[in-house]
Amino acid sequence: MSREKEAAGRRPGASLSIDPGYVARIAGVLLGICLMTALLLGVVNSVTRPRIDAIQAEKVRAAMSQVLAADEYLPIRLQKDLRGVQSVFEARAGGGTLGYVVQVTANGSQGEIRMMVGVDVDNRVTGVSIIRHSETPNIGTRVVADQSVLDRFVGMSHENGEITVNSGSNRFDGISGATVSSRGVAAGVNAALAAAFEAASGLVE
Repeated sequence: MSREKEAAGRRPGASLSIDPGYVARIAGVLLGICLMTALLLGVVNSVTRPRIDAIQAEKVRAAMSQVLAADEYLPIRLQKDLRGVQSVFEARAGGGTLGYVVQVTANGSQGEIRMMVGVDVDNRVTGVSIIRHSETPNIGTRVVADQSVLDRFVGMSHENGEITVNSGSNRFDGISGATVSSRGVAAGVNAALAAAFEAASGLVE
């Protein structure tokens, strides 16, 4: 073939023929890969999910025991929803009520702080345990990861109003430079105290 004919064959606007069968084969291969990947992910999830759920449940149980030791924790449901309150449990031992354990979430500086708060029958905090957080290392973690700081809430109540940070009559001394994290945990404790009061008042379903 002459150069002129070759050039004419490659002229702009010339159509390109594509084999439909080839396209179908490629699409089939890609679809098969996608289906196989989805199947493998499903299998992995089915194998690991129960283990992950069991670990999380054990972590929650340990946090409950840490904030208020009891023989059993009976889930209860409040008549009204309280902001940040995820679940409420009646802590019992020897047939009597020791208080309530409340799982709450609050906003920290970098996202959600999930915690467990124990409250006795006198509506006083018995303990605070952080279950999950995303606070900044060496800043917010100086609050949420330091049990000695969290223990400052022990014995506090709403007797003199809601707990405030670094000021007020019901003051929690937060950590300098981690005020947002301190306020987040304080908000969670306030929510737990409110929930425990509702539960103790019989305002449950």
